[in-house]
Amino acid sequence: MNQLIKFIQERLILAAALILLHGCAAVFTDASDANHVTFLNSADESLSQLTDKANAYCQQYGKRAVYRKGDNLLVAVFDCR
Repeated sequence: MNQLIKFIQERLILAAALILLHGCAAVFTDASDANHVTFLNSADESLSQLTDKANAYCQQYGKRAVYRKGDNLLVAVFDCR
């Protein structure tokens, strides 16, 4: 019985996290640095919107963002050059 309750609690926490993440804007991750910025795009923002955000991030290093080709925009990686 305790295992069932623990399983249900874990699933509810996961579901709540996914719901919260879905409503969030694209955010850059801890993997970002002076040479690249990585976005988790849970809000389905366009490439143009992500490029603007990436440029704002790269500007702090005196660089411009260049999109690194990928399969989808769920995880978008830009190089800071």
